[in-house]
Amino acid sequence: MHQKSLVAARTGGAMAAVVLGSLLVAAPQAAAADVTCSANVFKRTFYKNTSFSGSPVKTDCDSAVSESWSGSPAYGVPSNNFSVRWSVTRDFGSGGPFTFAASATDGVRVYLDGVRKIDLWKGTGDTARSQSVNLTVPAGKHTLRVDYLNWTGAAKVKFTYTPRTAAVYDKTKPLFPTGVTTAYNTTTRKTTVSWYANKEMDLASYSLYRRPVGSSTWTKVTTTAARSHTDPLVNPDDRTPYYYAVRAHDKAGNVSPGSAAVIVRPLPVVTSLTGTYDKATGKVTLKWPLNTEPHFSHYTVLSNDKVEGSYVWVPLGTTTGNTWTTGPVTPDGEWRHYRVLVTNDGGTTTYNPHWLDANAPHELWLGIPDGIAPAYAPDLTLGTCAGGVRATASDSTPAPIRDFIGLEIERREAGTDTWAVALHQGYDPRTATATATVCDPLPADGRTYEYRARTYDAAGNYSPYSEIRAVTVPVG
Repeated sequence: MHQKSLVAARTGGAMAAVVLGSLLVAAPQAAAADVTCSANVFKRTFYKNTSFSGSPVKTDCDSAVSESWSGSPAYGVPSNNFSVRWSVTRDFGSGGPFTFAASATDGVRVYLDGVRKIDLWKGTGDTARSQSVNLTVPAGKHTLRVDYLNWTGAAKVKFTYTPRTAAVYDKTKPLFPTGVTTAYNTTTRKTTVSWYANKEMDLASYSLYRRPVGSSTWTKVTTTAARSHTDPLVNPDDRTPYYYAVRAHDKAGNVSPGSAAVIVRPLPVVTSLTGTYDKATGKVTLKWPLNTEPHFSHYTVLSNDKVEGSYVWVPLGTTTGNTWTTGPVTPDGEWRHYRVLVTNDGGTTTYNPHWLDANAPHELWLGIPDGIAPAYAPDLTLGTCAGGVRATASDSTPAPIRDFIGLEIERREAGTDTWAVALHQGYDPRTATATATVCDPLPADGRTYEYRARTYDAAGNYSPYSEIRAVTVPVG
């Protein structure tokens, strides 16, 4: 009677048998596909020869090179005259002194970045030999490779690489921690600092430091083997910003430089404030960077206005956006002052002193264009001068409250519509009355001319015109 089916399997040296019809045959293992191993885990390849040639019979991952095979190490690999290769590329951090140790029956070779460091390549039967070397591994990523072959007998192989942590050997500082981040809790008013694990193989601990912004003195918060820590310091008012930095310690007592300092602002801040004035609408539009802190709640926009004879900060409203448009603002050529405050989800708001602060990034001093013309028309008188008409414009407004910088006189021929500028000039500020005079040359042809005058300010705004005055030039 024919056996219909049969399956046999063995872990490690995996063997399988299947029935094809009535014939029992060995099922070949699937072709060894490329294998990706976890970080710092060796990739292991088996060969059915002692030259590491041809396609591997099997490829897998191995957390450590430590084997003792009494027969075939894997399905398809003979018990004698086979080879195995382990390889791993890993980050050694700052590097430093290491000990490489290998023991094996028959042949074992160890390479660092392709350079042979251990060479035990001789048939030994069932008796293992060992060798260790002390060397310095440079900082960064490097590749380890272990080649093992077995000619006959027991197949034993072991390899380790360990840092030398005695202070007399290790003078290499560990790398500083990276990926430092912070999280502020507005309920407890405490800061939690986290960072990435160091690549060092001889890491002992981390030290966390803090200092207030504006101070140069660092205070150690804790020493820990963990990669995060909640600072027990309670921020007194949610407003005091601190810097945090982390250092790494190795087992030899070497200390890394400090990590990049990370600032913790328990209260979000507006880092810049800009604004524009729209002449058409008379409104000011304010803009600032939008805060993204998890403990951000909202903004309050304020304007510095005169209330009952004193300037105070008056709230215009609140928003969660990063723009604000005011109501119409009088275009008086004066400065306007604005502030944007931030409130966190704990209810604390940016400090808001009553005075102006020209250096505050969340405060804007905006010059409003002058759109207000001088209020009154000047006086205009006409007389004669050599070859024409003398026209004089004057304004007796006291000098301290004058809202103009010059006077302009225009002339046209009576009965026409086109005015021509006869004079546009400033006045002598030393005189009690602001005066400007022009001798306007005109032909003696009996025609009548009309004159008018107005003042103007520095922004180009003009006052109302004076009354029109006429003069007839006699025929010469």
